[in-house]
Amino acid sequence: MKRGTENLISRYALRFAFCAATLAVIRPIFADETVTLAQHQFAPASPAAPLQSFFGDARRVAAATTPAWSSADGDLSAWGPALVFPLLGQGVANSTVLGLAAPLEAEATAPTLLFRTLGLYAAKGRVPFTDTPTLRQAVARNLRTIERATRDLEAFTAGKDLAPWGSVGAGAWLAYLELLYRDYFELEDPGAARWNADGVRVVDELLVRGRLPDGGFRRDPRDEIASLWPTVLAIHALVKAYENQELVQYESAAKAAAAALEAMRAKDGGYFSTADKTERDPRANAYLAGALLLLFKDTGDVQYRERAVATLRWLTSGPGAAARDAALAGHVAHLVMLLDSLATQPYENLLGRRPMRLSVELGAPSGKAVDAMAAQLRPATFRYRDLFDAVLHTVVERVPEVAGDIAYDYGDAPGYAASVLLHGGDKRIAPAIVQREERLLSPLRPRNFDEISFGAGALFAAHDHPDLVDAGAADRSLRRYLLLSGGLAMADRYYMDWLDWLTAGGGFEYGPTVIGAQIATTQLRYAERFPGQSIGWFLQPLQVGRALIDGADRPAWDPTRHVYRARPGSDTVWLLPNAMMIIDLLQAHAMTHEASYLARAEDVADGLDALWDDQRGAYFASSEQMGDNAYQSLSTNSYAALALLRLAQAAHQPADQDRALRIFDFINRDLYADGVVYHHLYRGRRATGDIWCSGCNWRVLSELAELARLTK
Repeated sequence: MKRGTENLISRYALRFAFCAATLAVIRPIFADETVTLAQHQFAPASPAAPLQSFFGDARRVAAATTPAWSSADGDLSAWGPALVFPLLGQGVANSTVLGLAAPLEAEATAPTLLFRTLGLYAAKGRVPFTDTPTLRQAVARNLRTIERATRDLEAFTAGKDLAPWGSVGAGAWLAYLELLYRDYFELEDPGAARWNADGVRVVDELLVRGRLPDGGFRRDPRDEIASLWPTVLAIHALVKAYENQELVQYESAAKAAAAALEAMRAKDGGYFSTADKTERDPRANAYLAGALLLLFKDTGDVQYRERAVATLRWLTSGPGAAARDAALAGHVAHLVMLLDSLATQPYENLLGRRPMRLSVELGAPSGKAVDAMAAQLRPATFRYRDLFDAVLHTVVERVPEVAGDIAYDYGDAPGYAASVLLHGGDKRIAPAIVQREERLLSPLRPRNFDEISFGAGALFAAHDHPDLVDAGAADRSLRRYLLLSGGLAMADRYYMDWLDWLTAGGGFEYGPTVIGAQIATTQLRYAERFPGQSIGWFLQPLQVGRALIDGADRPAWDPTRHVYRARPGSDTVWLLPNAMMIIDLLQAHAMTHEASYLARAEDVADGLDALWDDQRGAYFASSEQMGDNAYQSLSTNSYAALALLRLAQAAHQPADQDRALRIFDFINRDLYADGVVYHHLYRGRRATGDIWCSGCNWRVLSELAELARLTK
């Protein structure tokens, strides 16, 4: 059937045909099992409500598409599942879900796998944290197949379905699929970081090879004009890179790409394929509506939702565009459901939303249990009670956790989570976290270095609660970490520039000062808890911690500005390394009572005044992220709040505690919403959607619990 708008089947005729097909095939599809697709009635205030009639028709059509998934070589195997799986009734067994997904697991040519892989993610979303090895293996195999095929992108995109995508569009869609892997399989597959890293690599290459000066994307590197398909697919990849990496450079590129498409927009809400406005492709418009909804989700900018709604109206009420084939109808219906979800459902597992715990899953503590935990951790009159309780409910009840591994963190959740949970009396999740950290340290695995560095906090928490966990086993694991990190510090001359080079700044360009400060924190903490104990026959944790502090002096200390550089030669003042160094200096002062450590901590706090935003009550992340480029992050400000809170106690300076409270006020006022604390404020706009990490949320809870203990 042609892809133009002429010769389209009547929408009403197609409704009748597909309803008849549904009656004919639904019983054979499911054999003796009865599977019900939920009605999914939209609320009157939902932006999806005007599309209820179309959605109802597409929902009925969707059941009839399931037999065709096994032979479909295009969109049907992506968007049919994207609509069907979220609509399966809650009582449907996992075995039925996996049986429906089985045809999507078959091997096929790489172009077909571009779509089937998305369908497999949709199936996984219905059983998100049940071990599904066949789904995992099929997705990984598909990604490897597509990756090999895209090494010759021109040949890969030669077919009629992919020709409009071009090499840039095909590369963007591969990156999108790779970046999705982490959301769905990270808790089951330790290799998930490989797919995320490759997706980021592809996105970075596309920004060089495919982006035009106006922000749009060309089909192929030789083209000089932007076109709809590659730009739309690039937005998908950029938004997902933004979610996974939490870097505003990807958000900015996605917004610029969306702005470039305005030259192709028609008055009726549809978009032309190029700026010459000679042809419109409904299929490309459906992908565009999805890209705009994802951009709205993660920026909160309603202009993207309004543009997506206008495109959906064109697709559903134009001359039958969305009714001409089941794949397009399913795609548009899925987008209608996503539109509704973004307005009315904070947690709903469908493509485009980060999978969370389903209500039917067992194992998470009840809401009542979380309330009891909160009551143990903060007083009834606590200043940040609403924030504390809501975030605790989210991270305990909704954030996925399997055998002590917590989703959507960067390896930093375990230490903070175990501490909060054990202090709150938890007997299930925290012991599993401690046991997982012990497994990561036995035997020592340098590849897990970042996670075990943060996870050491869980092992310390175990010492405080021997009634809940095996403190002896935790201590043995902690000593193994101290031996590994102390040995690395000695080999790196107590300034971690070699390790920084080897790990790309800990994976996020943090720099050697941050890496060294992280190691010093654990060494000093152990020395404080177990004074005089050595690790092995040669390593003294107090000496290692002090050596790391002193080791940062020569290459990193800036005596003019009274701050630590993130790395030698850097002219940028960064908040994170300085906040972490204050924490270490205060720990060293508590251990040695040497006044120089406290004096240096106060000196650094004064030096950070250059980053303070008195109007907002928070620090800018760096001296390069001020003014028009203002960026204030949760991760850096939470470290600064803890540093100031402890400095106030050590130096008996109420002003430092007042500033710490102002930072917590900023977090409560400007970053908190919907049960989570979002990652940053950028140019005055709070991040939304999936731009938050569980690790930072657990850190905020840990710091607020410490504040509650100090201010009782």
